[in-house]
Amino acid sequence: MLPALEKLLVLQHCDQQIRDVTLALEALPREKESCDRDVARAAQRLDAAQARRRELEKELKKLDGDILVKKEQINRYKTQQLETRKNEEYTAFLHEIAVAQKMIAEVEERQLSLMEETESLTQDLETAQAAHDVELKRIGKILSTLDGRRENLLKRREELVQERPRLTGGIEEDFLERYERLFKSKEGSAIVQIENNVCMGCHMKVTTQTVLAARAEKEMISCSQCGRILYNDEDDLVLQRE
Repeated sequence: MLPALEKLLVLQHCDQQIRDVTLALEALPREKESCDRDVARAAQRLDAAQARRRELEKELKKLDGDILVKKEQINRYKTQQLETRKNEEYTAFLHEIAVAQKMIAEVEERQLSLMEETESLTQDLETAQAAHDVELKRIGKILSTLDGRRENLLKRREELVQERPRLTGGIEEDFLERYERLFKSKEGSAIVQIENNVCMGCHMKVTTQTVLAARAEKEMISCSQCGRILYNDEDDLVLQRE
């Protein structure tokens, strides 16, 4: 392998680590935002269930009041019924009492339905509370590690950045500029292997002439499709042994 190409491969390995660490650092705020959203959703689910229970309790209390009012009306109607001497008034009171009793029956039926919903909701609330607690615990663990991960990533990036100038030493300026341009435009993949006559950067087949030129190791060879710098697959075996 050309000495300059070998140096660039080592440099690329360093730059790829810097890039990976930088991307990981950039992802941390998004990860925290995702955790915050999960916490908010968990709280909203619990709040919704609690709000519904409060609504049920409020409605049940109102229905109790409605029943009390109707019973008081019935008592008044019965008292007035005993006091009247007119048949038509007596019959009218009977009708009003029947209407009130029917309304009480309807309200009691509604109460029963609400109490059943309240009982079911109480069980759902217990489940929601348990799920909420588990979710908060899980997210809390993630959040507690974010600062530590950030510090470790920053430290690792600083080490790599300080190492980089040493790795660029001895590389011709033209080669270095070409490599850096490709590294930036090809998302961290400036130098790639030829494998089975295929560029492993764009995965397009290269010409036999390109393969032979790469194997000759006399000059920098580029992929005619994507422009990446190519090296021979046999060289990769040498690099792995080293």
